[in-house]
Amino acid sequence: MLPILGWQSAALATLAPKTDPQTQLAQSQQYEYEYRSETEYEYEQEERSRTSVIDVGLVLTLISTLRQSSRGNANAGAIDLSPEIAEIRGNISRLYLLLARQYLIQDQIYEACTAIDSSLVAEHESYLRRSLAPINPASNDCYGQDLDRISQLTGSPTGIIYPVLSEDGLELLFVPPNRSPRETAKAKLLKSIGLDTLAQAQTANQPTSRVVRGTNEKVLESTVRDFVVNLQDPSSVDYMRQAPQLYDWLVRPIEKEIDAAGVETLVFVMDGALRVVPPAAFHDGDRFLVEKYATVSVPAMSLTNLEPPTRSSNLQVLSMGLSQSVAGFSALPAAKTEVNTIASEVLRGDVFLDDDFTIDNLRNYEQDKYKDGIVHLATHADFLSEKPDDSFILLWDEKLSVKQIAAMDFSGLAMLTLSACKTAVGQNLGISGTAVGSKAGSVLASLWSVSDAGTAPLMISFYSRYGEARSKAIALQQAQLALLNQEVTVASGKIMGVPKLEAVNLEDSASVSLDLSHPFYWSSFLLVGNWL
Repeated sequence: MLPILGWQSAALATLAPKTDPQTQLAQSQQYEYEYRSETEYEYEQEERSRTSVIDVGLVLTLISTLRQSSRGNANAGAIDLSPEIAEIRGNISRLYLLLARQYLIQDQIYEACTAIDSSLVAEHESYLRRSLAPINPASNDCYGQDLDRISQLTGSPTGIIYPVLSEDGLELLFVPPNRSPRETAKAKLLKSIGLDTLAQAQTANQPTSRVVRGTNEKVLESTVRDFVVNLQDPSSVDYMRQAPQLYDWLVRPIEKEIDAAGVETLVFVMDGALRVVPPAAFHDGDRFLVEKYATVSVPAMSLTNLEPPTRSSNLQVLSMGLSQSVAGFSALPAAKTEVNTIASEVLRGDVFLDDDFTIDNLRNYEQDKYKDGIVHLATHADFLSEKPDDSFILLWDEKLSVKQIAAMDFSGLAMLTLSACKTAVGQNLGISGTAVGSKAGSVLASLWSVSDAGTAPLMISFYSRYGEARSKAIALQQAQLALLNQEVTVASGKIMGVPKLEAVNLEDSASVSLDLSHPFYWSSFLLVGNWL
């Protein structure tokens, strides 16, 4: 395998566009910027060159050859990969991304979607060291038909944003539902009066791509790092130095297309540092993104279950957590309130706290009563490492690694919630890797450490809306808005304003009062995976 890796490295070097030192210096100067309070942004729709930068056929041949060399002798989804094979999958991921950028240059948007998805799948295979079987078949329309179905199912028109990052810049790919609500209504009206031919002729929405000026992978990662750091200071509004800039880079260039499609839910297919940024806290100069759209992040569209979970009045939750200090980690006294309230007053289920929070009791999720249910874990989780063996969830008597989670198979669950995580900016695949590896429908996880007294209000508010909301993403948006608009508050150790609940007493927090309107509290959680 090692000679192949060497050849692959040489091939990548040969295919990569060259940039001379003087051009690099000019680019670095171009990427410098100052924060502007106005809603200015820099982007342009370029007349793309038709001259190929790379030989697409050669790249496809390389990918095919490398896939053959790393196939192994087991079925997809059932093979653990050696470090050498995992490295090959990482190189395959980079080749697919190179291919996607070339397709975008050639305005082959549908092919670019497929290449981006293949790149992300290979990247997760490299991270998890495991072959992954796609949940959804390849789409020839960037999942536009699926967006149509989901938009009608949820009553929330849904679009996808693919940010494509590179050392040279940023390109956005936006996929709307094939039909906007207005077009769908018009087609139905025409059909109702016997004009079927005209109804079928209604023009479908088309994906759009935009080249974004003024940033590249390194600049964006630096901005994301500052943004996440500043969000974690609830006494400061320094995050407003980055929130409008991120909106200007990642949303504003395609804002007209988003509005034209009537989109209300945005699906972000994030890569690199963007995996640990909360889009809900982007700001357009007047409002936070959460005030306009429900949001979700997905690891890759082909790895995301696009079917709605069964919603029943008997929804079960396995609610577990640590309220005491364990293995040098701080106590989480409000976790007791959180897990008990969720399992007894908001939803129905079982509670395992502290010394009952063990691997054996966690395996209760396999019981039939938790099918299409939720496992909620109020405990420390650390996704600071780039390695799945070193990223973990803390139980009473052990640390459960991402690799061990992948071996447990949560495929019957609608959602796995991790309410006390820590993540790091970088290529971090911890949360998305957990979402893919666990096989749960989705993962709801915190991006940084929030006081447990600050976490409980958002979690309890979210679950109080879960059963009636049109989707998980909308339930999370509603819960976030309730904190932002100070409808849900914490005063004198009580959570107040949660629908259908009396004031909830926080454990060991009688004197605590918090201003939950700061994004430190309401934007700290990210929904990854199935948002239905």
